[in-house]
Amino acid sequence: MSRLMKKLLWTAVLPLVVMALLTFTLTSLLIGRFAETESYDQLAREAEIVYEAFVDGRGIPGQLDVFVFQDGEPINLERGGRMHRQRMPMLDPNALSERDTVSVNGTRFLTFLREEGDVQIVTYAPVPLSNPQFRQIYVILGSGFLLALLVAVGVTYWMGRRLTSPLIELKHATASIMSGRHELKLPPVTDDEIGDLTEAVRQMNTSLEEKERLQNTFISGVTHDVRTPLAIVRNEAEMLELGIVKQEDVAATGRSMTEEVDRIDRLVTQMLEYSKLSAGKLTLTTEPVHLNELIEETVSRMEESFKHKQVTVALELEDVTVQADRLAMERILSNFLQNAYHASPVGGMITVRLTERRLEIEDEGPGIPESMHANIWNMYVKGDQSDGHGLGLAINKLLLEAQGLSYGIESREGALFWIMWD
Repeated sequence: MSRLMKKLLWTAVLPLVVMALLTFTLTSLLIGRFAETESYDQLAREAEIVYEAFVDGRGIPGQLDVFVFQDGEPINLERGGRMHRQRMPMLDPNALSERDTVSVNGTRFLTFLREEGDVQIVTYAPVPLSNPQFRQIYVILGSGFLLALLVAVGVTYWMGRRLTSPLIELKHATASIMSGRHELKLPPVTDDEIGDLTEAVRQMNTSLEEKERLQNTFISGVTHDVRTPLAIVRNEAEMLELGIVKQEDVAATGRSMTEEVDRIDRLVTQMLEYSKLSAGKLTLTTEPVHLNELIEETVSRMEESFKHKQVTVALELEDVTVQADRLAMERILSNFLQNAYHASPVGGMITVRLTERRLEIEDEGPGIPESMHANIWNMYVKGDQSDGHGLGLAINKLLLEAQGLSYGIESREGALFWIMWD
């Protein structure tokens, strides 16, 4: 039995037991009090019958339990009908009050004393709790409470199984996720909180599986991007060492090695930058930034490198000032423009539009499939036309979110990235 099941049983059974005991005790007290009052009234009526029979000189009914005294001495009167039911030792009427209780041989009796002149009549009867009829009532009440308790335990156990079984399955599922296994056996999704939890676990598993896939892709991609230039550098260094490279090609070989080392350095720098951003360790300072001027400066700086593919940049800018970190916005613009350049065909055009509340950067490339729109902002996710490391958009995402800016992507003739602010 699970710990939760035990708690459910205790939660259901303990209040019921306490309630049953209190109810049984109160019921017994009320019944006993009522029965005692009724018994005394009955004894008073019997004493009246006996007195009238004594005065009239008639026999006393045999079914009555009574003692008759005159001047304190017992009188043996004739009894009619059957014999009285209870035999007990003679009582002393002078030691009794009008309504009293006596104990004889472990049995308690109620007594009623009626005094008329020198005549004393004592009627008596067992206390109600000693009456077999009342005992039957208590047995019935106790049996009813016991049956209710058994039913409550059974219903609680059945409901507990229905509640705990999916929780136990979810526990095993989370243990599987923690161990790296994503083929889960989940309980059916029901229309309650457990169903919501089941759906949340399923979504979490899907998300973690996707993150692991992206992580593996990232690791293999970074490994490739590091090993490839390292292999080039090693080969060219060996060629230089062996003297295979001609004298007139030494400078070109050195430039090639420098470019590959710079490529590794850019990758490492991007990874460190992403790590700082994701950990919140990179401090941004917001200030009024003339965004149209920053765009013009950034495009002017990058235009020379765009000439390799004859890619031009068309600017449609309004005079806009936003509260942002200037260096972060410059990095964001550079990443977006670099992505647009790699996606553009030879002789293509990149269009930058700036309005009061929105910045758009659109290229004429093949666009980005709809299925990739959600993941394109993750680490090492990149389009087919990209020759970067897949960190640019991931860094842009963190920089934009750190400044409270909205962002997104749309597919038109090419890809359109946008930024919005209040």
